[in-house]
Amino acid sequence: MVLFGLMVPQGWHGELNTLPKEKYLETIFDFVRWCENSKVESIWLYDHFIQYKAESIGPCFEGWMLLSYLAPITRKVRLGMLVLCNSYRNPALVAKMAATLDNISQGRLEFGIGAGWYEAEYRSYGYDYPKASTRILMLKESLEVITKMWCEEKPSFKGRYYSIKDAYCYPKPIQHPHPPITVGGSGRLTLKVVAQYADWSNYNGSVERVKQLNSILDEHCRSIGRDAKSIRRSLHWVGVLDKSREKAFAKAKSLNIGVEPHICGSSEDWVAAINTYAELGFERFIFFLPDFYDEGTLDLLYEGVISKFSG
Repeated sequence: MVLFGLMVPQGWHGELNTLPKEKYLETIFDFVRWCENSKVESIWLYDHFIQYKAESIGPCFEGWMLLSYLAPITRKVRLGMLVLCNSYRNPALVAKMAATLDNISQGRLEFGIGAGWYEAEYRSYGYDYPKASTRILMLKESLEVITKMWCEEKPSFKGRYYSIKDAYCYPKPIQHPHPPITVGGSGRLTLKVVAQYADWSNYNGSVERVKQLNSILDEHCRSIGRDAKSIRRSLHWVGVLDKSREKAFAKAKSLNIGVEPHICGSSEDWVAAINTYAELGFERFIFFLPDFYDEGTLDLLYEGVISKFSG
């Protein structure tokens, strides 16, 4: 099965910079409505406060608040963050927020979380930026806190970084035993956390790199006695799509999005790449389209790509 997710335009890549302020939310809502009607399985937001280039000044909506607004105005799409930065919020508060959002959305929350990485953003907003191994250990403790609060009546926990005592969390999430957990990241230590807590793992890279990461994750699962197949795989690609490969590459240059697209080409190129990664075990493909506002691009995505995989 192939599932398609799309990143909601919130400004992280500067995609809202050219719009007048009064058009920001209208443009976002139009895109979300399109997703609802176009066999898109899920919509996602980034957990960033400033744009991808730290020196860029432009609109970048806070993702969790925006997701909370989108939940009651949608009916079908699943909703997630790709991924929450663990450092930005206390895990007990996150557990409570997520349980609330799962209720608001009638059980459509996909809970994505990672250790965090954007040092300029940490510094800008006054967060400490510990070394990577510490951030990953903090992520592990957070997931212990969060899952306890979702699943236990009267959870308590005391760790090195976080603690709770009789931290009631009612109402519980609608989904049982809890909303699906996606852990983002590809480091060996992060994949240990994936093996222990995740329902979904999110990472990407070349075919050879992905094979290597799959092998590492499989190894971690064996070490704790977990079936690696119980962890579903997803990836996130920045994608540029056009009627031909040549037009897509020309478009990518003109869009000036600041990052190299993971996939750039015709719908046939996209379908071939998706099939290649699906054979490696990936089920959910989450795309950011820098020209999300172009009706021709959206029509081509639906007719040339999504419809090819929808039964």
